[in-house]
Amino acid sequence: MKLWPKVLLIAISVAIITGGVIAYRIFTKPHRDVTAEKAVTLTAQKLFDAFKTNEANANQLYLDKAIELSGEVMEVSTNQDGKAVVNFKTNDPLFVINCTFKTNPGELKVGTVITFKGICTGYIPDANVVINEGILIK
Repeated sequence: MKLWPKVLLIAISVAIITGGVIAYRIFTKPHRDVTAEKAVTLTAQKLFDAFKTNEANANQLYLDKAIELSGEVMEVSTNQDGKAVVNFKTNDPLFVINCTFKTNPGELKVGTVITFKGICTGYIPDANVVINEGILIK
């Protein structure tokens, strides 16, 4: 047998094994448990102000971090996955802090002040800050 078919067979075998290991590590990676993480505590208005004034700095401070957010509930809805979503009120009527719950928080009423803990996953300019995997603190 010539050398190049052996090399090709070895290269394909290594690629398949490497791909399998990577896929295994991705699918068996434990999910983040926000209840066990220490959170940055702030109000919905303060988070809004941080992203509105300096998005780059706010990304460094809050992106992919646990956030414990307090504020007034502006709207309660359900997303396409059937999870509860709360929009926190800010002083800008067009801008909200969008928070998706990991588990059902029970009945939440518009106008009440709640504390929510979740992972800050991003900012959509002139629309909202998105926080996911949340739980109701109080």
